Amino acid sequence: MDLSKESLLNLNWSDLSWFQHFNAELNEETALAYFCQIGNPFYDQSSLNEQIYMKNLPVEAMLNATGIEYTLIHRQDPVLYIIRKHYREGPNELRPLQEYYILAPGHIYQAPDAASVISHRLLTAVHHFGKAFDEASQRAAYHPSSGYYWKTNNSTDEITKKDPSKDKILTHTQRVRFDTIFPNYHDRFRPRIPAGTAAQNALPPSTANSEAAAIAGGDTNISRKEERTPSDSQSNIGERPMVEVKKQKTQK
Repeated sequence: MDLSKESLLNLNWSDLSWFQHFNAELNEETALAYFCQIGNPFYDQSSLNEQIYMKNLPVEAMLNATGIEYTLIHRQDPVLYIIRKHYREGPNELRPLQEYYILAPGHIYQAPDAASVISHRLLTAVHHFGKAFDEASQRAAYHPSSGYYWKTNNSTDEITKKDPSKDKILTHTQRVRFDTIFPNYHDRFRPRIPAGTAAQNALPPSTANSEAAAIAGGDTNISRKEERTPSDSQSNIGERPMVEVKKQKTQK
């Protein structure tokens, strides 16, 4: 039977009729003989165990031979027996290849190696991470007034159901944040105007309103009285007494 390494990891083999045929139970003496059956897919028929059985040789004959050998390395009566497959290169030179479990009442499994265990765990973790990200991307939603939120199993869009009106512009949280941040920036970047300059350049409300109305109506002929400067008013006041003195002389 030609089976790949990956398929053997998922395989379970048992032949419970073997114990009934030999009227025996699974124990330390029968575990290895039960494993070395021709129908067992984990057993290599070209091994040294098969050659000794077919030629009816003593077990000590395997010590000087080279090839694949099966041996019992651990037992926990009556539930667990571990069989090791190794390659014998000499009397004291053994290279481990694989291990197998025999669980009561007679189920045989191949023990996974470290690379297979790590690879399987990584593939399982990546699979679950991918499913989690797909689920999260499907449940994430966005609304202009409330930002991002998560959809639940009971509703597809809770924001739309709770507030279907389109007139909503700002939420309470956005409004409070704006009222907190704006005064700070307004005080920091307010234009700085000297106090004396502001008082001199200020105009009476009536004058300012009349000038604004005249400019808006297109009348650019503003009266000279409004164009007088402080120096002009002083010069006019100084000329009035001279005119009155000349009038008095002519009357005399």
